[in-house]
Amino acid sequence: MIDEVKRVACVGSGLVGQGWAALFALNGYEVVMQDLTDEKLSEAYSRVLSHISTLVDNGLGKDKEAAAGRLSTTTSLETALKGVDFVVESVFESLDVKRPLYAEMDRLAPRKVVFASSTSGLMMTAIARDMKQHPERAIVAHPWNPVHLVPLVELSPGEKTSKETTELTYRVMEDIGRVPVVLKKEVPGFIANRISVALWREALDLVDQGVASVEDVDKAIRAGPGIRWAIMGPYLVYHLGGGKGGIEYLMRHIGTSKSEWLKNMAKWTETPDSVVQKAIDGVNEMVGDKSLEELEAWRDKYLLALNKLLWSGESGVY
Repeated sequence: MIDEVKRVACVGSGLVGQGWAALFALNGYEVVMQDLTDEKLSEAYSRVLSHISTLVDNGLGKDKEAAAGRLSTTTSLETALKGVDFVVESVFESLDVKRPLYAEMDRLAPRKVVFASSTSGLMMTAIARDMKQHPERAIVAHPWNPVHLVPLVELSPGEKTSKETTELTYRVMEDIGRVPVVLKKEVPGFIANRISVALWREALDLVDQGVASVEDVDKAIRAGPGIRWAIMGPYLVYHLGGGKGGIEYLMRHIGTSKSEWLKNMAKWTETPDSVVQKAIDGVNEMVGDKSLEELEAWRDKYLLALNKLLWSGESGVY
């Protein structure tokens, strides 16, 4: 736990907020979860305890009882913000919801409190538009689902975000075991979501054009680029793909042939109607009668193993 931040408010207790709460509580922070109803908070509290147990039981944390003791809930935003040093917001993905919330938090919270948004694609300049007092303390801190198992957090400062806010948020994210990256300028969707959406469009189009089944598209990614992406990003992948000449040889020689592939790749920006039902039918056929809970358990089993292999201690750094 870093000195400047000891108590954290998780505003919004859905799936994302639950993951944040588990991580902060497990790493020594006092955590208060805030949402609109006691019913939502009761369900969220149980799931946070489950996340904490999962992490501890798999060697990714210690003392689940102490972590649980650092967790509380409230339906009052004003109560949640009393005495906190850092706020993680994970409410509904809408400017109409986030803007008034940030204006209200700006009014209620002491100046030193940082507001970090979990938005998956909105820009902080737009979210913080109605903050009249201290918009410099607001920043995007976009996690990836499931938040407690995927380490990436994309930090995207707004036009008025201060350097101090970015630096503090970066240190907080590292302190709870996340891997933060910082955008140099705002762009909708940030880094990884934009890359993922480009891949997703081509995956949808390959099925729509009858090139491959949903199952084989997924299998191709898992058994091919996906296994490399677990340890390397695209730049290092292609640097090694260039052999002794590295990235320069690949870009100037081998990579030029890939330009031909781009000519008939998907370019649509509105999802064609033909894509939707094929995706639904293909996924239903692929997963069969497996329940969502079974699929999540299968996913989490391997994410836990990857966390221990790649993102514990100094591993995963080349």
